Amino acid sequence: MNKKKNRQSITAVIKNNAFMMGKIARHTPAYFFLMIAEGIIWGAMNSAMAVFNYNLLNAVDSGSSFLQAAKIIGVMAGFYLLAFAFDKWYWDYTNPIIKKKLHLKMHEELFKKALSLDLACFDDPEFYNDFVWAMNESDARAIRIIEDTGKLVNRIVASFTMFGLLFTVDPLIAVILIVSSAITIACRMLCNKVRFNYNKESNELWRKKGYINRVYHLADFAKEIRTNHASELVMDDYDENMEKLLGLDLKYGIKYFLLYGIGWSIVANVTFFALVIYSMMMLETGAMTVGGFAASIGLIWNVRWILIDLLQRLSNYPEHSLYVEKYLEFMNYESVLSGDITDIPEFEILEFRNVSFSYEFSSHPRYKYHDDDYNPPSKENGKDVLKNVNLKITKGEKVAIVGYNGAGKTTLIKLIMRLYDPIEGEILYNGVNIREYDPVSYRRMIGTVFQDFKIFATTIAENVMNGEYTDSDRQSVLNALAAADFTEKLNSLDGSISTILTREFDDSGTNLSGGESQKIAIARVFAGQFPIVIMDEPSSALDPMAEYKLNRSIAKNTDGKTVVFISHRLSTTRIADRIYMFDNGSLIEEGSHEELLEMGGKYAEMFRVQSQKYMES
Repeated sequence: MNKKKNRQSITAVIKNNAFMMGKIARHTPAYFFLMIAEGIIWGAMNSAMAVFNYNLLNAVDSGSSFLQAAKIIGVMAGFYLLAFAFDKWYWDYTNPIIKKKLHLKMHEELFKKALSLDLACFDDPEFYNDFVWAMNESDARAIRIIEDTGKLVNRIVASFTMFGLLFTVDPLIAVILIVSSAITIACRMLCNKVRFNYNKESNELWRKKGYINRVYHLADFAKEIRTNHASELVMDDYDENMEKLLGLDLKYGIKYFLLYGIGWSIVANVTFFALVIYSMMMLETGAMTVGGFAASIGLIWNVRWILIDLLQRLSNYPEHSLYVEKYLEFMNYESVLSGDITDIPEFEILEFRNVSFSYEFSSHPRYKYHDDDYNPPSKENGKDVLKNVNLKITKGEKVAIVGYNGAGKTTLIKLIMRLYDPIEGEILYNGVNIREYDPVSYRRMIGTVFQDFKIFATTIAENVMNGEYTDSDRQSVLNALAAADFTEKLNSLDGSISTILTREFDDSGTNLSGGESQKIAIARVFAGQFPIVIMDEPSSALDPMAEYKLNRSIAKNTDGKTVVFISHRLSTTRIADRIYMFDNGSLIEEGSHEELLEMGGKYAEMFRVQSQKYMES
C-alpha cells in the first residue's frame, strides 16, 4: 500500500466530511436535523443576549420607565426558557439515545465488513491496525463531525448578528477582532496536525498496551504468567512500550505547548485587554453610550470567543477528514476470494490437484488494495506450507489427515473451507473449481470444529446452535450434546441447556474444563445439517477413555456424512476409511489404517511410538 501524505486538498476535506455527514443522516436522521436546529436556536440566543444587554442598559441610562425595562427582561426571559427547555430535552434525553443508535449502526457495518474479508487480511498487522483504528474511531469521529457542524451553524448565526451590532458600536473593534482570530486559528490548525500525527504514531503502542493489560486480567493467561514466570518478560515489554509512549509525549507535547499554550494564548489575551482599554477610552470621551460600552465589552469577549471557536471548528475538518480517510481505507479493503455460484450442489467429491500454499505469499496487499506501485512477492519468497498436494475425499467417507505438528494439516482444512486460495493448483468440488462458488454459500456446506475453538459467554444452547436458539431446537441441542458425550456434565447442571458459560458477564456462569469445552464445540457440528464435517484435533483435550467414546460417537452420528478429521494422535484414525499422512507440507502416504501399518512407513512408525506411550500410561 502506498503511504498517503497527511496534506489534503480542500475538495478532499469537503468530500470526506460530507460523506460522513451523509452516513449520519442515513443512519440517524433525527441526530442530523436536531443538531442543526440546536445550532440555529442557540446561535440566535447568543445574539439576542447581546441585543438584550444593549437595549436594557440604554433604556436605564436614558431614564426609561421601569415598565419599559421589565418588558425587555420579560421578552428575553421567555425566549431563554424555551431555548433552555429544548436544550435539556435534547442533550439529557434524546442525544444519548441517538448516539447509541449511531454506534450500533456503524459497528454493525464494521462487523459485517470484517466478516466479509479474507482470513489473510487478519494475518497482516497493517490491516489489523486499520481495523482497530476504525473500530475505535468510526462512530466517535462521526459524532465529532456532526457536533462540530451543529456548533458551526451556531457560530455562523451568532457571528452575523453580533458583528452587525458590533459594527454599529465601533467598526475598528470588529476589524481588529477578525485579524487576531485569523492568527489564533492558524496556530490551532497546526495543533490539529500535531495531534493527528501523535495519534497515528502511537496507535500501535496503545494497542500493545491494551494487549498487555489483557494478559494480566484475562483468565486465559492467569496460569501461564504465574507458573512459567512469564510476567517478567511481559513487564519488560510493558516498560519498553511505555518508554516509547513517553518519548512520543515529549516529542509532540513541546510542539503543542509552543503552538497552543504560547502562540494562541498571547494573541488572544493581548487583543482582548487592548480592546477593553480602547472601549473605556471611547466611553470616557463620550463617543460611546453606557449601553454601547456594556455591549462592546460583552461583544469583544463573545465575538472573539465565537470567531475563534468557529474557525477552530473549521480547522477540525481537515483532521476529521484524515480520520474519515482511515475509515474509508478499512471499508475499501477488497476480498480476493469471490465466486458467482450461490446454488451449491449436493456433495459428491472434493479433489486437490497439485495444490501448493504459503502464508507469506497469501498475506500480501493484493488481498486489500489494487496498488499499481506494489510488486507482489514471488512464490519463492515464502516457505511452502503445502507442496504439490493431490488427494480426493468422496461422499460418505471418513478421512483422517495425520502428521506431526507443523506438517500442514490445519492449513489443508483452511483451504478446503476456502479461507485461503492456493498459490498453485486447484481444488475441485464435484469437478468445479471452488473459486467459482460464492465463499459464504460454499462454507454453509461444511461444519467445522477448529483446534483453537472458542466458547462464547452465552448459554449452552446458543453455543451449540452457534447463534439464536428457539424452543424448537431443544431436542436437536440435547441430541448433539449426547453425541458429543456431554450428557453427564449436563446432568450435573440440572440438565439445563440455559446454563450460562463462562463468568465473563455473569458471576453465576459455569467455567468448563478444556475437555468439556471441546465437547461443546464438537456438539455444534452434530447439531448442524452439514454434508461435510471437519474436526481439527477433536480429541486433543480429552483423556484416552473419553477419546475412545468420542470416536465411537463420531462414527455413529456421522453415518452418511463426509467426515474429515485432523489428528496427530493416531488412536482416532482407526475409524477412518482413508488416511493421508503429511510431513513437512507434503503428502507422503495414503491408505487405510491396516494398509499403512503394512507399508511400514512414517505412519507405522508414528503409530508404534504412540501405542507404546499409551501402554506405558
